[in-house]
Amino acid sequence: MCRRERRPLPPQLLNSPHLRAGLELFYGAFWDLTTERQLGFGSVGQIPTSAIDDWADRHELNWNQREELKFVIRKMDPVYIDHVSEKK
Repeated sequence: MCRRERRPLPPQLLNSPHLRAGLELFYGAFWDLTTERQLGFGSVGQIPTSAIDDWADRHELNWNQREELKFVIRKMDPVYIDHVSEKK
């Protein structure tokens, strides 16, 4: 649409993350799992481990994939929470 209308790409697209091959699973899982957060008193909670386990079960991840998923989600989660908190 931007190309057709000869407009520049919006900053959200220009600054979007570039994922290495194979990381799409974790990125998609993170956005699925972010809906499982508990919200309260104006703050955003962590993604529960039980939600990560349920997601891994539904997607039939093996033990190694499951552990890697937990590791990646636990690294991404605080960054997301900090980002959301800064916007308030």
